[in-house]
Amino acid sequence: MNTGRLYLTVLLSAMLFVVVGACSAGKYGRLTSDQETTKNFESYQILPDHKYYYWGTYSKPVILVGINESYELNSKMWVEIDPNSKDFRRVIDVISLQGQSGPVNPWGFRILDPSGADVGVWYSAIRAAAVQINENNQIVKLAPMRTVAIGDQRQ
Repeated sequence: MNTGRLYLTVLLSAMLFVVVGACSAGKYGRLTSDQETTKNFESYQILPDHKYYYWGTYSKPVILVGINESYELNSKMWVEIDPNSKDFRRVIDVISLQGQSGPVNPWGFRILDPSGADVGVWYSAIRAAAVQINENNQIVKLAPMRTVAIGDQRQ
């Protein structure tokens, strides 16, 4: 093995170690695909004990989430919306149109904490997010990742 390859291998291994270590050090949750959640959003069903928020602009919302009231969404990037308002239905309708111009339709996901407990629900064509929850049940990071994966969409 030449010196350049050895150096590259060591460098990539070190970077992988840092990334894996950083991810395991925090309290990170995840999204998991859920067909029932998709149906609930598409039929405008409101979950009890949940507060709803959208991400994006009012004219073009991209994501709608419902967060269980036992958690606090601590982010200025999300706008709270009344689920009993006409705006709530409009947000779902706009998000539902996301899939018409591409290969990925909006889909429902459960938002889970690091232990796998339900935090809330997510509806969007964006299927990946960084979910970080602190020890006080505050969601300190719920950040969509702009890459949209095709898959895990069971219809």
